[in-house]
Amino acid sequence: MRRGRAPGPRGAFTLIELLVVLAIIGLLIALLLPAVQSAREAARRAHCQHNLKQLGLALHAYHDAWGSFPPGYLPSRAPRPGASTGAELGAGWGWGTLVLPYLESRPVYDAANFDLGFGEVTGEVVGLRENRTVRQVSLSTFLCPSDGDASGPLDLGGATIAGSPGQYVASAGWMDTSRSPIQGDGLLYPGSRVSLGDVIDGTGSTLLLGERSRNLAEAAWAGSFGSHADPAPLCTKRGWPVRSCVGLMFLLMGRTGPPGDIIGGQAAGGITPNHPSAGADGFWSRHPGGCEFLLGDGSARFIKSSIDTRVFRSLSSRAGGEVIGADSY
Repeated sequence: MRRGRAPGPRGAFTLIELLVVLAIIGLLIALLLPAVQSAREAARRAHCQHNLKQLGLALHAYHDAWGSFPPGYLPSRAPRPGASTGAELGAGWGWGTLVLPYLESRPVYDAANFDLGFGEVTGEVVGLRENRTVRQVSLSTFLCPSDGDASGPLDLGGATIAGSPGQYVASAGWMDTSRSPIQGDGLLYPGSRVSLGDVIDGTGSTLLLGERSRNLAEAAWAGSFGSHADPAPLCTKRGWPVRSCVGLMFLLMGRTGPPGDIIGGQAAGGITPNHPSAGADGFWSRHPGGCEFLLGDGSARFIKSSIDTRVFRSLSSRAGGEVIGADSY
């Protein structure tokens, strides 16, 4: 019986076969990578929304205890009618510090020496050294994971200050800082004591907090440093399309106008979320297409950058009497 030849070992891949395999692998990676990135961003956005809801619970707990929401910031010096803007504005504790007991951060709150203020720059800088613990501690609840960088110092767009960043700012609405006392038509502004009964437009259609990522301008939660523009104003970051500078209180707050109420540079080109010409007092996030916002009823909602300017301004006011449909935003 004739035996067949035993099969020999198979040769290696040819160059063409290897190139085909590599091309298929590359195609699969190209198809899967956007899906993986999208899934990661969805998770980060969900975490960001969760942070806002936690802050909403803390703000409402503060309201239950004190009968109103906390002020956007608590100026160390009370406003004096007729005084100039620079004379009446000073350092002050931020809304974030005031709600710490309701965020399971009582030890940080207890470390604050409220008698010393938050860093007056008249003569000796008072309060900055003594309140260093509160000023520089990093709390994840105030940080959106999509923004990435959570380390200090704070880059004011021309100067730096030691402090811990945040990525959520209070919604002050329309707020002219050239007036004395300063008042906004939103829920949180300097020295404000807004209660739920004051929100005539409805808490479910009034903004309470919103995002500001660090590629636009800095935000903080603990307090406002120095005074209006001393040691430096808050400016948009280097490389931003619009160079616009506002008072340091806007580390803690965002607003919808007026556009000409700035310290230096040019007025912002738009107020809506993620506007490409936003100013340092605006709202911005690294989420594609818009920003996450906390509403007055404690719910969180993603607002698209395509929202109409008039609708966004109406959402920022507490008692404007505007009728806004749910499909408008």
